[in-house]
Amino acid sequence: MSQTQVEKSMMDLVVLFHKYTKPDDKIDKRGLLKMLRENFPIFLKACGREKPYFITELFRAADKDKDNQICFDEFLYVLGQLLRDYHLQYHRQLCAHYCARHSLY
Repeated sequence: MSQTQVEKSMMDLVVLFHKYTKPDDKIDKRGLLKMLRENFPIFLKACGREKPYFITELFRAADKDKDNQICFDEFLYVLGQLLRDYHLQYHRQLCAHYCARHSLY
């Protein structure tokens, strides 16, 4: 039996994490910035999240143990924040589509 698309997506996220980690299996702020810019450029721009302060704040919030690195569990927090923004963007698109089709004039 082959993997479902969701299972493949989950494994792709694990691979993504390891692509940007250092030998200690953690990502520093520079690596996180590089990962986000290389893998989520359209999304970051669409949500106005490409600004340096967003990355700095996201890193600070994710770095729960304050060691200036992101371990895998902290990486999951980063993904959660991105997924939340994707969800909001999804609803904005639905709303825009609905409003365009059902003019309230």
